[in-house]
Amino acid sequence: MLIIDVIDGKSTKTVTIPTDWEDMTLNYWCGIHKIISKYRKKEEFAKNIGEKDSETPNLQQSTLDFLKQRDVIQMNKEIFQYVADVSKEDIDFVDLGEAMKVIGAMNIFNEEYEPKGLKSFEINGKTYLFPKENLLDNTFGDYIEATQLEMNIESLTNGYYEVLPEQMAILCREEDEEYDEERVAEKTEEFKKLTMDTVMEFSFFLTKRSLLLADTLEMYSVEKEEEGVV
Repeated sequence: MLIIDVIDGKSTKTVTIPTDWEDMTLNYWCGIHKIISKYRKKEEFAKNIGEKDSETPNLQQSTLDFLKQRDVIQMNKEIFQYVADVSKEDIDFVDLGEAMKVIGAMNIFNEEYEPKGLKSFEINGKTYLFPKENLLDNTFGDYIEATQLEMNIESLTNGYYEVLPEQMAILCREEDEEYDEERVAEKTEEFKKLTMDTVMEFSFFLTKRSLLLADTLEMYSVEKEEEGVV
């Protein structure tokens, strides 16, 4: 965590800035991700426009570079405003050194997350277990229901991060807990308050299991085809 003082109207206030995944909740991260996604879409749109104009490629590239630099500054400004809880009126009076210190400390979120092999997590006094490596305690239907949530992520404001709590609600359970569809919505809201290190651990786990299952199903299909030929 990074602790700084920022302007708050006619006075100052002390705020705590997250500098690691465990320092923020999923809900908090979604606020940052929303800002980043907005500027990524602007960059992609500008790039597509530039590619269509092939008559002045050098001019187009210089324009794109300028727009990208301008947007990076504006994006960092909005991120700082969000994490430091600074108003639009006060943001222009923030000490530049403090702002750069915050943006620099948050660069860790541009790096690839290194999983720690988490097997369970606690929230509100309850311990929930990640699915076992082979998903034996989960039905194939549970797995399909969880992964199908990803089909509509492009239409969601925060993409993949919006479906992760519900995927966890379906697949992560207390010891001896049976799947209960009626509890999924309740658990989903509860899991939105998890810290991002736990959420990222689950994301890594589910991706790993999905790839393994896909390879297994492909091998099974090949074996069946060979048996049919014989």
